Amino acid sequence: MASKYESLSKKWASRNEKLKSDLYKKHRPSLDYVFKSSKHFLLGSVGGLMLLAAPAPLALPSPHNLITIEQVSDQLNKKISLYSALAQALPLEVRPLTSEEEQKIADILSGNFGVKVLPEIDGKKLNRSYGLIGGEQHLYRFPGDTLLKHAESPSDIEMYLSSGIAPSLGAWRFFAPNQKDFTEKDMLRERYYVAVQTFLAPDFNKNVGGYRDFFKYRKMLVVNPKNGQAVAAVIGDAGPAEWTGKHLGGSPEVMHYLGLGKGPRKGSVLYFFIDDPEDKVPLGPVESIIKIKFT
Repeated sequence: MASKYESLSKKWASRNEKLKSDLYKKHRPSLDYVFKSSKHFLLGSVGGLMLLAAPAPLALPSPHNLITIEQVSDQLNKKISLYSALAQALPLEVRPLTSEEEQKIADILSGNFGVKVLPEIDGKKLNRSYGLIGGEQHLYRFPGDTLLKHAESPSDIEMYLSSGIAPSLGAWRFFAPNQKDFTEKDMLRERYYVAVQTFLAPDFNKNVGGYRDFFKYRKMLVVNPKNGQAVAAVIGDAGPAEWTGKHLGGSPEVMHYLGLGKGPRKGSVLYFFIDDPEDKVPLGPVESIIKIKFT
């Protein structure tokens, strides 16, 4: 299997090689540790890098959930396919995409993630669909909400509460009128929200009310093209300001699942509308990286 991926890697464009090299440099300590201390993991030259890029701690499934070599190979091939397709379709610099580029990338993302994504719906679109994302704080979800109430488990406290809570309300104010009427749907919307520059959308000033209603909790697929990690999120706030140099912001959870939750908490991402009129696409990470064990 290793020779298969080595042969395939030789055919990749120079940009693919750079991306792979960047991933190795970023995760080298973890990679060395795994090779030295575990004989139960099969990590190919590409497969190892993709597994180590996963945002969640590496964990083993229960025995009845073990998967086959063929399943692993299929998933790695899909990751490699997405990686390669995006590397060829994206420009070298982070800039607004042309209409042709947007449509090509939308087709790539729709095919790889199994959800229909579009750069434009009902004649409305954002000022860009490829930009720099930065980490945001939690938002107040209902009157009387506190940062500690955001934690659903001990791991939430460890991973997310250090990000703090914004001093002011989001663009749509509270997610629920009060704690009694606060639902799981409201909880997920705040947990997986992005802030986008709605105010820079084409023709926004000509129809502020119409655009405001269109963007409120609009679902988006956000993808980190450098590792293939993706999150289905909603537009939960407006921003950031142009002077920041960033084009959108992500909740602590969004940044975590994009692989951008540590360090500078900033990176380039693709963000497209999810065409989901029946509200069937769940919010949260899309296509989690597979963890495997062989016996």
